[in-house]
Amino acid sequence: MSKRSRFSLHTMLGVMVLSVLLPVSLMCQSKIATTDELAKRAEVVAVGKVTGLVSEWNETRTMIRTRVTVTVDQYVKGGVSANTLTIYVPGGEVGGVGEVYSHMPTFSREENVVVFAKKDGQGHYQISGGHQGKYTIQKDEVTGKLIVAGKRTLEEFTATVKNALQIQDQK
Repeated sequence: MSKRSRFSLHTMLGVMVLSVLLPVSLMCQSKIATTDELAKRAEVVAVGKVTGLVSEWNETRTMIRTRVTVTVDQYVKGGVSANTLTIYVPGGEVGGVGEVYSHMPTFSREENVVVFAKKDGQGHYQISGGHQGKYTIQKDEVTGKLIVAGKRTLEEFTATVKNALQIQDQK
């Protein structure tokens, strides 16, 4: 086979691969959900502190997940009276084997968070909306107020969620 025909074959194969992968990658782009959409989809919206992180294999040993324990300060939606919420997030490290899922949030011990969660088919809570379903709460050093997503106070944020839920109930 001549250099020219090999080049043409490689070029043609490259174009074919790109024409298959490009639409797939475009379909994988996630839509940014609004706070209202997240609130409506979630079964539970909780404000609290991450107090436990345990990575483990799932029941069938087909994937690693991290069990996140949140000590709840406030339930904005659902949650009854439990003072902790356990959420399972895909990914983690067990025995030197690690898995990372690009569109899932990560958690740190002692991190203050707002989480949007719903139950999966096995009754375990998971983050609703992928990485968009977890917000870190930080303290504004000037005002001392708790800030969500770098812009709104925690009170404003939870009021937005409650308002979205009231509108949903009225429909």
